[in-house]
Amino acid sequence: MVRLIGARNCRTRGVVAVAALLILATPPLIASVHSYDAAPGYQVKHAGAAADPGEVAGSREAAPLWEEHAIDPRGRAMVHSATLTELPKGGVQAFWYGGSREGARDVGIYAARLLPDERSWTLPREVMTRARLSEELGRYIKKLGNPVAFLDVSGQVWLFFVSVSVGGWSGSSINAMVSQDGGETFGPVKRLVTSPAFNVSTLVRGRPVQMRDGSITLPVYHEFLGKFAELLRLDPEGVVLGKKRLTLGRSHVQPVLVPEDAETAHVFLRYAGDADKKIHYVSTDDGGLEFASPRGSNLPNPDSAIDAAPLAGRELLMVYNHSEVARDILALAVSDGDPGRWTRIHDLEHAEAGKGQLFSYPSILRDRAGRTHVVYTHNRTYIKHVMFNDVWLSDVRRSATSPP
Repeated sequence: MVRLIGARNCRTRGVVAVAALLILATPPLIASVHSYDAAPGYQVKHAGAAADPGEVAGSREAAPLWEEHAIDPRGRAMVHSATLTELPKGGVQAFWYGGSREGARDVGIYAARLLPDERSWTLPREVMTRARLSEELGRYIKKLGNPVAFLDVSGQVWLFFVSVSVGGWSGSSINAMVSQDGGETFGPVKRLVTSPAFNVSTLVRGRPVQMRDGSITLPVYHEFLGKFAELLRLDPEGVVLGKKRLTLGRSHVQPVLVPEDAETAHVFLRYAGDADKKIHYVSTDDGGLEFASPRGSNLPNPDSAIDAAPLAGRELLMVYNHSEVARDILALAVSDGDPGRWTRIHDLEHAEAGKGQLFSYPSILRDRAGRTHVVYTHNRTYIKHVMFNDVWLSDVRRSATSPP
């Protein structure tokens, strides 16, 4: 009898533990505590500028411009997951992680700049290490992952990045630090509190968007006991004010938030399911208070990262892997305003199938001059940067008139 009671107690404790994990992994069960109760609307002004993106999209340049660069990997065997931000005084800054291999103890977060009127990137510098983060947070850090950079309307450069203390990427937390001097130096690191207990299983990849009330909306995703996307709303100090669940199930990660105006926005999603291998999306027309159910677009997705940016008016520009099975084609596509229908206009990379070439994890940025920058992982050996103006973009659009 003692053994039987002990066995029942063990089973009971096991059920309670599983139930607790499910509660942590399924935010809708506690959504009433954390979900938005108001929609402040999207700040569609260009960060650090006085004009809307559409107002600066018209290029003053008469000739097409295209440039490409390789960013020095600084001797690291593996580099991956680059992100871009514009700088307050012009130019762009890229961040990525690099080391001997993904998840290794020597992986750090690196940064380099392309300054105005320069033709080459600065040498990379390490802005965060596993040891430094462990010391600042007072906790063991096993590995570092995806960075995301963001220039807010006050001119501060934010850097969000992933860290893991126990387990794999599904045990991730998000950290943030802010630069007051245009990305030269960063202040103390803050670990975002995104769940009520263990505060794990939250990752970041997509760039934040500023809201009209000064708050920041950060796209995030989960990979523990499911794969789903959320939006976190942060105050200017990086404190989580609320969150909005975007998808259910085990199929949607790495959301990319693209506002069209103060009330309308689209979130594009990497699809990790077994069927319907397309880029999915959800949309809102009430400033983010509610989103429609996920839909599939006409663009393929081989369970790979994507990014998108607004053009003039309601037009959108997407960078993605044009395949359902591989990452050997990295392409650009445009939409005239329908987030589900796109036209493939240009391949940034197109390798022969089966050769093991990998072009992945793109980040796209439209700067205040109307030029477009894209950085991406090139075979995990270096970060490649391409830049083009609107004249070049118009030329390639004229030669691509049918959907993919």
